[in-house]
Amino acid sequence: MVNAVSKIASWAGWATQGSASGVLQNEDVATNCIIMNTFKRFLASALWAIVVCAGLVVFVPGAFAAERTKYNFNPGWKVKVGDFNGAESPAFDDSSWKMVSTPYAWNEDDAFRKSIHDMPVGIAWYRKHFVLPAGGAGQKIFLEFEGIRHAGEFYLNGKLIGRHENGVMAFGFDITSAVKAAPEENVLAARIDNSWTYREKASDSTFQWADRNFYANYGGINKSVYLHVTGKLYQTLPLYSNLGTTGVYVYAQEFDVPGGSARITVESEVKNEFSAAKTFAYEARIEDMDGKTVATIPGTTVTISPGKMRLVTVSAKVAGLHFWSWGYGYLYTVRTVLKVDGAVADEVATRTGFRKTAFEHGMVKLNDRVIHLKGYAQRTTNEWPAVGLSVPAWMSDFSNRLIVEGNGNLVRWMHITPWKQDIESLDRVGLMQSMQAGDAEGDVTGVRWEQRKALMRDAIIYNRNNPSIIFYESGNKGISETNMRDMKFIRDEYDPHGGRAIGSREMAFQGG
Repeated sequence: MVNAVSKIASWAGWATQGSASGVLQNEDVATNCIIMNTFKRFLASALWAIVVCAGLVVFVPGAFAAERTKYNFNPGWKVKVGDFNGAESPAFDDSSWKMVSTPYAWNEDDAFRKSIHDMPVGIAWYRKHFVLPAGGAGQKIFLEFEGIRHAGEFYLNGKLIGRHENGVMAFGFDITSAVKAAPEENVLAARIDNSWTYREKASDSTFQWADRNFYANYGGINKSVYLHVTGKLYQTLPLYSNLGTTGVYVYAQEFDVPGGSARITVESEVKNEFSAAKTFAYEARIEDMDGKTVATIPGTTVTISPGKMRLVTVSAKVAGLHFWSWGYGYLYTVRTVLKVDGAVADEVATRTGFRKTAFEHGMVKLNDRVIHLKGYAQRTTNEWPAVGLSVPAWMSDFSNRLIVEGNGNLVRWMHITPWKQDIESLDRVGLMQSMQAGDAEGDVTGVRWEQRKALMRDAIIYNRNNPSIIFYESGNKGISETNMRDMKFIRDEYDPHGGRAIGSREMAFQGG
């Protein structure tokens, strides 16, 4: 196995020297290995490779890996349909289970044999064996799930780490205290229930958007999974459910469209989990699509007490900008950096774009030009015939670009927040979108309204840096004035400067 890893590493320009370089060895699984790597990121950054050997995922960090690393956690899962006593236990025998890579909907093979009303439902268990990178000891460790269908209970090394139930949005877990450091093996297990009638544990209420009419029921871990390793002074993840954090927020104001300039403001939520106060410098660096730095925005020095979290912000006027537009998906990478004593302690890369919007006098304007909206109401699963929901990003780009090439400029997703992959795809191809949260036909009150509010909050926080989102839609039908005020308050609290209108069908949208 070490020879195979060394060979892959040499392709990427690495110098690996046995375990000293972070190569983790397990002689029991040295055969039947599958080397999986994503070459675009792999060769560009030379940060990591993933080795999957008979179900055990071993992380091999690069020699110059940054303090913060985001790992693709999709390879090396095992799945079996049914409910099994003890399947959360590390000692449970999953040797006969099907090996898959997420995203994987366990019922996807039935999707084009049966109506969406009749797709199989029930319990499926997913399990994953993994070893942390050697440098993970003493670091913060987070799991990010882009979404599941519908509800799941998650166990790490036999202990319940949390639950997620809305069946739509991303969520995260802080597993720092539960995960075992290298070279010990960890076992992550998830019990996923995609029943149409699933009831929220705390309220005993079903979810309004679990509706057979528009939401194809692709069960299980049907979106991507990531593992994040950070230092104890770090910028948080935009995962409000379970973690309660909001991450990085980038926005533009004071546009000069003819002159190609705008004021860019960058805000990070920073947490200090050291036992002592930490002082750091905060700065943002903006890179164009060729990786060239077009602006560096320095900030002041900040001190955070132990266990505390605070927002830090920098802002500057930036010239020479390309504005994101219909058919012109120009994107920038904004790198937000924490430096302690001049050394980088944490760095986050946010892919975003800058565009000016206006909603006035019955018109929608994009970069000071009135734009006539025309496009499609697309089912949010956006699946491919005979392939299903879980398609590679290039297929999302291919299908979404067809809309642009067909003279469409807007996708109104049906009822449910789309997968992050589709949101990012629309950024790239230059296609505007109306982002829903979760609803069905008609207004609701009580618990179901609280569920809709929580979902809109999570969706806005997770997606507010994506320039293709022009509208937030709060309901497929009109909602009460009180409920609309609730939704506008959520928009104003978590995305006050994103240039997005919010409203419901059959109601006037309210601009910002």
